Amino acid sequence: MNSKNFIRRSLLLWLSFSLLCSALLYAEQIRRQYWDRDRDFSALWSAIGAVLTQNESVLPLLSGDEDLLALRKKFPQIVALEKTANRPLDAARVEPSGGNQYWLYNPWRQIRVRIDLQSMLETHHRFTALRLNLTDPVAAPDTTAFWHWQRPFPQHTQPFLLSAEAKPAWFQVSAGPFMLLILLCGAVTGVGRLFLWQRLQRQNAERRAWYYQHARLNTLGEITAGIVHEINQPLTAAQTWIQGAKRQVRQGNLDVTGQALDAALVQTQRISALLNRFREHVAEEKVDLQAVDLAECWQHVGNLLQHERSAKHIRITHDFPPDGRSILADRLWLEQVLHNLLSNAIQAQQERPAGWVHIASQRRAEHLLVTLTDGGPGFTPEALEKAFMPFYSGRQGGIGLGMTLTESLVERMNGTISLHNAPEGGARIALQFTHPEETTHG
Repeated sequence: MNSKNFIRRSLLLWLSFSLLCSALLYAEQIRRQYWDRDRDFSALWSAIGAVLTQNESVLPLLSGDEDLLALRKKFPQIVALEKTANRPLDAARVEPSGGNQYWLYNPWRQIRVRIDLQSMLETHHRFTALRLNLTDPVAAPDTTAFWHWQRPFPQHTQPFLLSAEAKPAWFQVSAGPFMLLILLCGAVTGVGRLFLWQRLQRQNAERRAWYYQHARLNTLGEITAGIVHEINQPLTAAQTWIQGAKRQVRQGNLDVTGQALDAALVQTQRISALLNRFREHVAEEKVDLQAVDLAECWQHVGNLLQHERSAKHIRITHDFPPDGRSILADRLWLEQVLHNLLSNAIQAQQERPAGWVHIASQRRAEHLLVTLTDGGPGFTPEALEKAFMPFYSGRQGGIGLGMTLTESLVERMNGTISLHNAPEGGARIALQFTHPEETTHG
């Protein structure tokens, strides 16, 4: 998966996740507003209900001669106390007196008290409307409010109805939780996507390793087939000469027999040379590495490719500081690596009227960093990923074994190789070797 696409998808996932969680958090804050107002309504209903209960409890105890000021100290809602005359026992126990005031009668003692509940309804609250219905407690409210509450009081003589209305404070929500939520969503998304990215990278690495291993086996098969083909010819020739020598022995021609045996020996020596060359390429034997002068190797490689770089008008420059010339390597292998890289750089610039290749070295502690940069088009994304795979070539007609061999030789010299594109354009290849201050074996 492309890293840019992965980052883009991660940002989109984080944004979607944050929006969803923010919507749920917003709904939860609005829901809490409702329950806060519901608790306020229940508390007010309970407070008014307690006052109504007090009224019913104290009314049978009054005679009508009590001091009103003293009575109001204990029952502040009672604003008047009067005696009545000849009021029927079945008359209404409650008569509204305007606003939120009403008369509460005791016909047995022929007294009445006027109750004022306005002060309780004027307490601080967060309702858009708050009403106490003293006349028709069963009437359905006519309201279009977003939230509405109503509850009757259970007192027999004071069957009033308390109702309230409210609307959400849509824009009065706390911003702090949203910021924390977005950061948390970002952290969760980041950790999750990082875990997924690492898993995908591990799977890709395993697939590349599997492919690389099979590609190497296929390469070995191709090389083996080629070697068998080359060995078959001298082997057939040797058999022919030996059979001819046997016939000459039976006929007594010893001089001709010696010539046939000499020819057969030449063919067997050719077979031995072919096998030795094959073994050198595929065997992972230990090789003694020695201090090699990088500048001399580069000069030799440049001389070998003099015709190619002159025909392509390629200018070659170098920068080897005094402490950046010596490398712990095998001279022939190092020259082969540099030859492959320089040849590739020349081929990459064959369509340009003039090109250049620059090589530089730099001492870094116990290592030596060698950087080769050219003026070509640089590596494609596919080439950066598959350049070291056998039989992959970004050049028309290329075999695709040069970079594979280069990587093998570098690794056998305890070095590393990496491919990049230079910021100013062109390819950049970084080689890192051990500095020859101590003897190492590859």
